[in-house]
Amino acid sequence: MATFRFTVNNIDLLPYIAEDGIRWTRFDVEAPDTGRTLDGKMHRGRVAIKTRLDISCRPLTTGEAMTVLRAIEPEFVTVRYSDPVDGTATKTMYSNNIPVTCSAVFENGQALWTGLTFPLIER
Repeated sequence: MATFRFTVNNIDLLPYIAEDGIRWTRFDVEAPDTGRTLDGKMHRGRVAIKTRLDISCRPLTTGEAMTVLRAIEPEFVTVRYSDPVDGTATKTMYSNNIPVTCSAVFENGQALWTGLTFPLIER
């Protein structure tokens, strides 16, 4: 059995991901004329199948949050991950709209960042 993996641009992000923190979705890219006609028939014109990964991170220190955010910052990234269809997949993906909350600042000045979630969408 293969080892579960999750890297972005060769950076192992698995240690930063929360339990139940990877959601895999297949979505179809449809042709412009896809839809139902007046007789109720569905006409499909799938032109591609793409993958979307929605990632949720565990609470992170500032240094850990920096590692994750810098890994996904480029316009496109190479993601290698354990895929439920293909076993292991390597895909070019992009990410956008990334929230994170500073939920605590401790007496020593260190911060705790929570709620870091981001999509990785196949190009």
